[in-house]
Amino acid sequence: MAATIKDVAKRAGVSIATVSKMLNGGNVLSDNREAIEQAISELNYRVNTVARGMKTRRTMTVGVLIPSLADYYGLSVLSHIDKALFANGYSTIICDYDESDPEGASKKLELLLNKQVDGIIMQPINVRKRDLSQVVAQGTPLVFIDVGVSGSSFDSVIIDNTEISKKITSMFIKKGHRRIGLLVGAPGVSTTEDRISGYIAAHKKIDIQPREDLIYKVDISEKSGYQGMKYLLELNNRPTAVFTAGHDLTVGALTYLNEIGMSIPRDISFVGFETQTISRIYHPKLTIGLQPVEQIAETAAMMLIERIHGEYNGVARKIKLPAVVDVGASIVAPEQ
Repeated sequence: MAATIKDVAKRAGVSIATVSKMLNGGNVLSDNREAIEQAISELNYRVNTVARGMKTRRTMTVGVLIPSLADYYGLSVLSHIDKALFANGYSTIICDYDESDPEGASKKLELLLNKQVDGIIMQPINVRKRDLSQVVAQGTPLVFIDVGVSGSSFDSVIIDNTEISKKITSMFIKKGHRRIGLLVGAPGVSTTEDRISGYIAAHKKIDIQPREDLIYKVDISEKSGYQGMKYLLELNNRPTAVFTAGHDLTVGALTYLNEIGMSIPRDISFVGFETQTISRIYHPKLTIGLQPVEQIAETAAMMLIERIHGEYNGVARKIKLPAVVDVGASIVAPEQ
């Protein structure tokens, strides 16, 4: 016969109310928590999530909505979000959406709300404020990652894209580069615009106005990285250095360089993004910008849980995390 919450309370030496409080995310004394966890383990107790949901009006599920789950960043951050939520008793309903479809995000948000998720974590690429109206109307907590939505009143966790782009561009400049190509995401997205701002700021620091044709805005894909690198290298007075601001852009750009026999850094200096695995196997080691993916995921998960539990009901929080540069040997002075 399956163990009940009454059996757990008796084995742990606490009240049923104390066990219920802990199982529903409430604070209990550490000694009581340890005793309850031990009793649950010994009795092989399984929480009846359906019954608990009827009592608490929670489903203990969180929707995670990310465009293009085939993207390296999307898969990586999703894995860490799922891990952080699972550690806090939540399961995830995972959805992706076509960012080129004007109704793509709205349709998936409606799906998640119909599933009565307790909250949503979302990477809002090309999402409009009006797409979020149904979330606002239902009062479901929502946290953005990577990108914010102008005029919305939801929490967000992003990296300092302006600063990381400025830092990488400055590294090229310090080596003597003045023609620096930038492969970056689609126009109009805050991440894209921030990275362009950092790129321009680094040039302005030495009183240089960068050439507009050296900034190539595309969707984040390997194909676009390939085409973007091809475009930059076919320019008159081509760049002597290139920064690819995305994992898939980096992979595509490297594919093209290998295809035409150009060597890094002999023929061109290069910095990628979110490509730690590639960096380790590439020779010489690539310099890359790294997002703190695990920290982004854990921060977003905890912010959402605080909203769900009513532990924070204040104004929207915008957490900006620093990105870092993993320095390799892919930047050298340009040939004169």
